[in-house]
Amino acid sequence: MRMKKQIVVTDWINEKPRLGSFLKLTLSSDERRILRGKRLTDCDQEVILQLPREGKLNDGDILSTNESNFYIEIIAKTENLLEISSNSKIELIKTAYHLGNRHVEVEIEDDILLTKSDYVIENMLKNFNVDIVNTQKKFYPERGAHSHE
Repeated sequence: MRMKKQIVVTDWINEKPRLGSFLKLTLSSDERRILRGKRLTDCDQEVILQLPREGKLNDGDILSTNESNFYIEIIAKTENLLEISSNSKIELIKTAYHLGNRHVEVEIEDDILLTKSDYVIENMLKNFNVDIVNTQKKFYPERGAHSHE
């Protein structure tokens, strides 16, 4: 569905309305941190984000707009990632430390670390006793300790 009128995205809503029109907005992990500015929905409808400055867009978020019964649904984009695992917990902890020391974004799961695919980082990881697999997944990096999100 395309509208000719300018659509301004104004806030999050708590639950998905039963009625209304929805546009999907697929964003990378980096793009989900930016709460203001022009974007193109998956059907090429231009929307303007004017969200409150605190927060982060998450997969599945529903956003209200300046049009009644018209909503935007956020979809996390599938990204090229490195999946890092090891038989040694201490080796995985050391790896996480060194990634953090380089300010590399990391998603931490039970027995794996995920980070964006990058040949420099992949080369560095060869210095550790870890297994590296290229994968494509939605990426949800940890928020930093000094994050203002």
